[in-house]
Amino acid sequence: MKRIVSKWLTAACLTALGAGVGIAAAALGPAHAVYAAAVPKLDMVRVGLFMDTGKYSANTPAVTLFSGKGLDIGFSKAAAGTGANGAGNGGDGTVLASVDKSNVRASLDAHRVLLWETSDAAQAKALAQKLGDANTEAAVLQRMKQGKAAYQVSVGPYASKEAAAAALTKLLALPEVGSAVKGFASVTGPLHWNAGVYAAEAQAQQQASAIAQAGFDADVAVLDVAAGAPAYAVLVAAAADAAELNTAKQQLSAAFPGLALQPVDPAASYVLKRAELDASPDSQAAGALQRLLLGGMGIKVAVSPKPAETVNVLERAERAYRGGLELSRLNGKLAVVNELPVDQYLASVVGSELNKEWPLEALKAQAVAARTYMLRQGLKYQIAHVSDSTIDQVYKGAGAEFAEAQTAVSATQGEVLANASGLIDPLFSSNAGGKTAESTEIWGNKVSYLKSVETPDEGAEKGKAVWYRIVLPNGNAGYIHSSYAKDTGQKNAADLPYYESNATGVSVRTAPFVDNATNPALFKVDIGDRFVVFDQAVESNAYSWLRGPFEGDKLKEKVNTVLAQPITGALERLEISARGTSGRVTEMKANGQALKPANPDALRTVFNGLPSTRFEIEETGSYTILGANNNVRKQSAASPNVVIASGSGPAKEAAGPQLFIMGGSNRVSMKDRSTRFIFKGNGSGHGLGMSQWGAKGYAELGYDYKKILQTYYDGVSIIKE
Repeated sequence: MKRIVSKWLTAACLTALGAGVGIAAAALGPAHAVYAAAVPKLDMVRVGLFMDTGKYSANTPAVTLFSGKGLDIGFSKAAAGTGANGAGNGGDGTVLASVDKSNVRASLDAHRVLLWETSDAAQAKALAQKLGDANTEAAVLQRMKQGKAAYQVSVGPYASKEAAAAALTKLLALPEVGSAVKGFASVTGPLHWNAGVYAAEAQAQQQASAIAQAGFDADVAVLDVAAGAPAYAVLVAAAADAAELNTAKQQLSAAFPGLALQPVDPAASYVLKRAELDASPDSQAAGALQRLLLGGMGIKVAVSPKPAETVNVLERAERAYRGGLELSRLNGKLAVVNELPVDQYLASVVGSELNKEWPLEALKAQAVAARTYMLRQGLKYQIAHVSDSTIDQVYKGAGAEFAEAQTAVSATQGEVLANASGLIDPLFSSNAGGKTAESTEIWGNKVSYLKSVETPDEGAEKGKAVWYRIVLPNGNAGYIHSSYAKDTGQKNAADLPYYESNATGVSVRTAPFVDNATNPALFKVDIGDRFVVFDQAVESNAYSWLRGPFEGDKLKEKVNTVLAQPITGALERLEISARGTSGRVTEMKANGQALKPANPDALRTVFNGLPSTRFEIEETGSYTILGANNNVRKQSAASPNVVIASGSGPAKEAAGPQLFIMGGSNRVSMKDRSTRFIFKGNGSGHGLGMSQWGAKGYAELGYDYKKILQTYYDGVSIIKE
């Protein structure tokens, strides 16, 4: 379950979205105000998988594509985003490549680092694998030179010669790499000479081979020409700047006195086709991949699967996508856009956001919200209507589809949410924690249809396991999954139970959930290891969760970014100074000083990515002691040690790093000598608009999708074009 994140919540009219709008008919569902709204008509939606637009950034240096029955690749026939429905993704008839089941890898023709050239394929693969071990992806290109195979190991692309040169310096410093390539490695670039244009690819290849026979790099490029007939150019050299390009011309002219070299127009679009060696350790094949280098500022390449198939994108977790892909250059980087029919997109969004086991009415509510959001965006990202991430709405391609999601889309065909100003911004989040947020609690501005309402979200913790909070004899403490802990039937002097591990290598974690990236194991226990259980918690989930404890010194770094006067000493206190209507935190203080993030919801980022702002804070170094004669003493990590009087033996100072305190309710808590902070909260996401878990809960209570939507979005109508 993911969320839409939208910084500015407005109810702006949609007439600015352009041509192709229809007038909505009567409202559907319960009695609400009936609105007529300008609803954009969209048959095909463009989803950005990789792009850098300024508003959104998700980049990859290259994209690797494959399909079960093969791919057809050609120049895209129209500029992206033109007209009401955007551009078609079909080619213009010029076939760049028609491949069976082999992978195709595409990148921009740009600056690269050429590290090595050898006639030994195994040697080239070995160098590429060393680079891979150093977290640097390398390509091994195969070409013919002087009648022999040559394998070039390169890294890139880079946005400029300077960026490539900086990368080269770092690569030369790598152990076992720098010493092997020193004296050969250089920066190459996207500047070429045109050594002739031919109507047939075979003719161009013959000319390229003749030039390569003399030891020069020569490639056949397919040109994107206005007329339908294909054209093939022989491009020579790969210069990083104008001076290198001129030097290459002198060398070529000396070797081929009659060769006519023409400059390549920077505005011209072309694709270089090269063979790439599969550098995986178990591969013996050369030229197993086809590498396409996309050149020209306006380059647009369409990739289509064979009929009834999908295109898989390796760099997007090998996801399969319906429709086709468009590869282009945007802001100097490779852009990859998936264009497909709207209903197929919506079925995937519903499947990506929700579970096939959920009630159909909840799926329908999601379908209407997703359709409304998509249509409201217009061409938000220059070349795409939406991204595939939580910044918009999650889209995982064909693999996320299931039959119930398709039914939900079909059953709500054309239905959207609108108010008097047009389509609303139908924000939703995974779980509102029992109560949705007012818009002012999250972003600070008022939106009429986003009001705080009760929501049945608790289903997210149903069936979740209990985790025990334990402490070992050596003082190590943390949470362990209850299925790995067995009660011994014995208790300590404080009447707390002894448990022992029933398995080997069991992880004990800071908080009660498994995530090796954000919540790694503190330590591990083995069979028979004994420990005391002093507390327990439900495994963190979308409804209820625990994060921390976080060290005060580490939190201070982030807290100082939103303080007018940075804290110089220790972070000793975090206080919640104001809450909104739904109970979400809207103001906080650190050591008495107000935090000033961009908006209240940004507090989640300040405190290490909390699931929501509906939380409480526990300071592990602070507690209150009620002594004799009702004397109250507040203790903090900076206070002197307390003195403990036990039932036997003399009173002594608590000098250890931890102190276990039993409160009036017989609940034991662990206190530290250092200041740490634990956050306990409810909900996942910003909490505005529809709660997905709440929609499930309402559907289980008998609500239909219309009533669900009109519960979460106040004063709106469900309209149909």
